[in-house]
Amino acid sequence: MELDELKSAWTQHERVLLENTSVNKELLRKLLLVNVEKRIDWLKIKKLAGLVLPLIGIVFIVIPRIQFSLQFDVVLGFILFGSMSVISYIWLIREYLLIEKLNLNESITTVSKQLRVIERYKLKITKNAYILAPFMIVGVFLSAGIPFFSTKMIPFYALCIIVFLISTYIRTKHGTVARLRKLEKDIEEISKLEREDVSF
Repeated sequence: MELDELKSAWTQHERVLLENTSVNKELLRKLLLVNVEKRIDWLKIKKLAGLVLPLIGIVFIVIPRIQFSLQFDVVLGFILFGSMSVISYIWLIREYLLIEKLNLNESITTVSKQLRVIERYKLKITKNAYILAPFMIVGVFLSAGIPFFSTKMIPFYALCIIVFLISTYIRTKHGTVARLRKLEKDIEEISKLEREDVSF
């Protein structure tokens, strides 16, 4: 009789333990989902600001100060700078649309795939932006009438290279790609919890 009571108590204890574990996992999953949702919302806001602020700058700062000239250097500078700016802006719009598609109501696997697509796209446009950056800088100098090939500009070029290297490091370490990788880790944790729930 005592053995049967012990077995019954053990079974009941095991059931309570499983229920508590299941509740704890569900709470952890919800907490991770809230964190992921906050990060995605912040990413969307940041990218939207990145789309709106340049337009405000162009309308209120750049356009009122533009002095048009038909000199070859200035026209070439405007063409270079304008075309590089338009290409970069199109890339930003596409990136924002990819982030906007993220929806936590879909399966975790789908969200994880979408994050990988965004990360790949971001790495691609970052690489392409660094390739186009020198052309944009040349465009700025030419359109502003600055003597691009003057030896007096060497200290400025050195400063540009230093800023470029620091920017590369910060973008890699703390930029969008780093934030996407953090999101991916959270998604992976949620996915593990879901797999464990299925195995119960």
